[in-house]
Amino acid sequence: MTLLSVEHVGKTHRVGPYEKRVLLDVSLSMRSGDLFGVWGAHRSGKSTLLRIAAGIEPPDTGIVRFDGIDLAVLSKKRRDRLRLGEIGLVQGTGPQTSPLTVLDYVALPLFGHCKRHDARSRALVALRRVDVAECRDALWHQLSDGEQTLVNVAHALVRQPRLLLVDDPTAGLDTLQQQEVVDLLRAVAISDGVAVLMTSSVLSTITDAHDAFTLSDGRLIPVTDTARRDGEVVAFPRDEQ
Repeated sequence: MTLLSVEHVGKTHRVGPYEKRVLLDVSLSMRSGDLFGVWGAHRSGKSTLLRIAAGIEPPDTGIVRFDGIDLAVLSKKRRDRLRLGEIGLVQGTGPQTSPLTVLDYVALPLFGHCKRHDARSRALVALRRVDVAECRDALWHQLSDGEQTLVNVAHALVRQPRLLLVDDPTAGLDTLQQQEVVDLLRAVAISDGVAVLMTSSVLSTITDAHDAFTLSDGRLIPVTDTARRDGEVVAFPRDEQ
């Protein structure tokens, strides 16, 4: 069953008198357990695509459905509730100047929804899931770039989402760290049955995706089988999950 459906979505950003067409007739469909990779250059519209898929930003044209429900018909409160539970959005920002420890930052989405002890227990499980539990008592600025990325993934996973939207998680990381992040996201998709949509500015990081796309001039273009064989983009077979 389709979990996320992006149907003929278009988006134009307006800055003063100027307009920039960011997305043009973009469509994709994901099921639970899918890992999709979208490669694009800086400012190609990758972040906009994820924000629209998360229901944060409305498209100018087209429809986004989550579990069959058109996000546009939902109230802001209902969309916010989805992002606190079923839809996790991972971005590169973090609590730069906050006194929160890593453990409390990861637990933060659960505060007010369960006891603090239970929230911290679940946060520790999420940190172990991404293999950075040793950072639990650190502050954000004390983490390496790779650790910050993994902590942000834990911050999203602690909500036990059905859909994980990950915005360029390998930016600024070395090749080994990039592979660790991608391996983790692949495991989340396969083992946990979460639909994962990952964007990247590094082409090689989408080689393990079930489906790979490029985003150029506002258009989402599937990477062909020939390109996967002859280039750097190779998918792992769905029946080997």
